[in-house]
Amino acid sequence: MVLRSNIPPRWFAVGDSSQERSPISGTGDNISSPARTLEPSCLAPEGDQLREAGLPADVVETILSARAPSTRSSYALKWRVFESWCVTHHADPVHCQVVSVLEFLQEKLSSGTSPGTLCLYVAAISACHTLIDGVSVGKHPLVVHFIRGVRRLRPPTRATVPSWDLAIVLEGLAGTPFEPLESAHDRFLTLKMFFLITITSLKRIWDLQALATSPSCLDFAPGVVKAILHPHPNHLPKVPFSTINPVILEAFCPPLFSSPEQERLHLLCPVRALQIYVHCTSQWRKSPVNGLCPIG
Repeated sequence: MVLRSNIPPRWFAVGDSSQERSPISGTGDNISSPARTLEPSCLAPEGDQLREAGLPADVVETILSARAPSTRSSYALKWRVFESWCVTHHADPVHCQVVSVLEFLQEKLSSGTSPGTLCLYVAAISACHTLIDGVSVGKHPLVVHFIRGVRRLRPPTRATVPSWDLAIVLEGLAGTPFEPLESAHDRFLTLKMFFLITITSLKRIWDLQALATSPSCLDFAPGVVKAILHPHPNHLPKVPFSTINPVILEAFCPPLFSSPEQERLHLLCPVRALQIYVHCTSQWRKSPVNGLCPIG
């Protein structure tokens, strides 16, 4: 593709403002002028463009700080990949034509890059590249249609099956190393107790953190057929002025057992696990106001 030699100069030109950029000749993105030495960060070309626009240095620094440090780091990484590609294809990463950007994106797509990562590449290139046909790279019609085509070719997929099986987990909790629970390691005892309370109460983690095992916050019904967990009065809720209701746990297959199967299922009782936890960890829990899961 032969580039037009009468393209008007852009205000985003990079380099010495007193010198006009050498015209581009030949095919593709070959340039007759010596290659520029680019700074390692993708924000360096962007900063050069802003300074060439006549903005003071402190204003440029403020503008560049609009992006979060993590975003700037991610852009810099993607920009270096694009820079490297341009070097091997004899293209100027800051001034190349849109066809070079599309060829780069197509190579990434063919190698298995996800649509989300391709959008990140577009954003990084847009931050450092000069305008093309009066618009940024990310808003160029061809790039917009390319990304739209990518999303049609590779629509997002969502897993419809959970990544773990509750039945398998419960079967594991009924055996070694979680049973016999009275002699299990404190870590396994804590994990089992907290997991059973979580799945039976359906409470969020910050609601469970409000619960405590102190005598004033925990009540066991006669026969240990029920446990009532109250939030500690000193707990600060995540949402101001919200109320955390007590958690009421019902015993699962309590004694007396009518069959060996009921006895086995009782190993998964959250009330039993909580009672054993309170008894076995009373020696090392530093304070009666500790929460439910001091795993360590």
